Amino acid sequence: MDLENKLNPAVSRRGFVGAAAAGAAALGLAACGNTGSDTKGSAAGSSSSSVEEIVADKDGFVVKAEKTDGKAPKNECVIALEGEIQNMHPMNWSDGNSGNVVYYIYDSLYAFDEDYNLIPKAADSYEVSEDACTYTFHLHEGITFEDGTPLDADAIVTNYQECIKKENGWRRRRMFIRTIDDNTEETRIDNVYKVDDDPLTVAFHLPKPYAPFMNSITQFYIINPKVVTDPDYDYGKKSAGSGPYILEEYAKGDHCSLVKNDKYWGGQKDEGEVTIDRVDFKIIPEAGSRIAALQTGEATVIYPMPTDQVATVRSAGDINMVSMPSTTMRYVTLNTNVKELSDVRVRQAMNYAFNQDEYVKVMYAGAATPATSVLPALVPGYKEQEPFAYDLDKAKSLLKEAGYEDGFEVEIIGDNSTQETKGMTFVMQQLKKVGIEVKVVPNEAATNAEIAAEPEDTTKIQMWYVNWSQSDADGFMRSLLSTAMTPPTGYNTAFWKNEEFDNELQLGNEGKTEDEQNQHYAKCQDIVWPECPWLYLASDNTLMSYKAYLTGIKYVAQGIDVTHAKLNA
Repeated sequence: MDLENKLNPAVSRRGFVGAAAAGAAALGLAACGNTGSDTKGSAAGSSSSSVEEIVADKDGFVVKAEKTDGKAPKNECVIALEGEIQNMHPMNWSDGNSGNVVYYIYDSLYAFDEDYNLIPKAADSYEVSEDACTYTFHLHEGITFEDGTPLDADAIVTNYQECIKKENGWRRRRMFIRTIDDNTEETRIDNVYKVDDDPLTVAFHLPKPYAPFMNSITQFYIINPKVVTDPDYDYGKKSAGSGPYILEEYAKGDHCSLVKNDKYWGGQKDEGEVTIDRVDFKIIPEAGSRIAALQTGEATVIYPMPTDQVATVRSAGDINMVSMPSTTMRYVTLNTNVKELSDVRVRQAMNYAFNQDEYVKVMYAGAATPATSVLPALVPGYKEQEPFAYDLDKAKSLLKEAGYEDGFEVEIIGDNSTQETKGMTFVMQQLKKVGIEVKVVPNEAATNAEIAAEPEDTTKIQMWYVNWSQSDADGFMRSLLSTAMTPPTGYNTAFWKNEEFDNELQLGNEGKTEDEQNQHYAKCQDIVWPECPWLYLASDNTLMSYKAYLTGIKYVAQGIDVTHAKLNA
């Protein structure tokens, strides 16, 4: 596939899905307050019918800038984000924005490109043994960290050893260590070593095949070996990577500023020169403020793009808007230990009471796909499930069977950004139709992270409006639904536990072929779907807007990539 749009090189060419429209139509929540007379299918009489559907052209453009001769104020790119950058530690971040920033500073051995294909980064190539238990990587010659220390096989070994130390407590440890219970662990890698004393060859040996290994490698960011062993090193004040940018300043909750690494090795590898002098990630939670920053040139890129501002972008004339399919799943965890939510009939009733089609219209103006599994359709191993068709009568019947004919009260938490609060309000209005009173509690993202880390016996979570993105089936299902990954170990905040599911997931991980893996992953989806540990929402497209004077921008698995983009400054 030609990865660059031949007509306009500003956007990488990929299988863009759905998103553009003409004219302005506000996406208020009035649409979900009207139940209409029909309790099945789309909500009859809903005012959302007047909301413009976002539709993209064949190259993914929702709006294509007409004024293309503008000049950037400086050779600097400002990326305005909705959510916070919570953690600058390259092996201990958990949110997507933090992972996006880390991507600019640190190298992994391999990465995913904009089409979710594996591409070489610090390694030039790799091979896998016939038994699928040894992965041997051949490193690119001449890579150095910021202080000149070489990135070699010894550096990889040191990083791995520190990564898996239990006392460090880094989140990336979970990629290589499987937690079975509180006292038992199983290593997925039993040896990492330099091969034949060659500083440019390193091998990972697995005791048994592990299908998501290469996905884990894309998130294994390599730190200067002089630093990675220092428990007091502050990654929020200094960086220690070999990537195209160096950390200048990190102000949590406000911004993160990066400056070009003049010693970056990537230009040697035909990746192209890094031409933008500075990249600033600016946190702007309010959607209107984000679009205003783009209009004035205070921001070069905004993500996510507010779905109700298409007309504003079009009228500006110098802004591109694109829509891209994503591996993001939107869902609400339902704590199965909460009395009312412990009954599967109640959880199923909540899904029957939730109008996914209306959610897609109101929240994303059509630029999303209703959830039909716990995996987005783009994730390998996805298996479509029978949807919970919108049916208020069915929902009320199940609630009556479970003893909750009059409903009950429950609390939902989520981030306090414009879009997340709007989403929680939509959930509240939907469930109210069947008597379930939902109290909406928006919090700072860091507060929710702390709440979500509480163990089963002390957690206060009842419902959590959240999203997750990963590129493989295990990265979704193990992290979010396996018994071993209940907090504080992982993010199974539904506290849903199923032994058959856990066994099938493990068999999928150990499968030697993709077909074998996917058979077990499919079974996992068959098991969990009717159990409804989540309120199933949708997989939304990535909506991003940027000034026409920026070209070469990409959206990759780790987020926005302007490392080889150019500004007309």
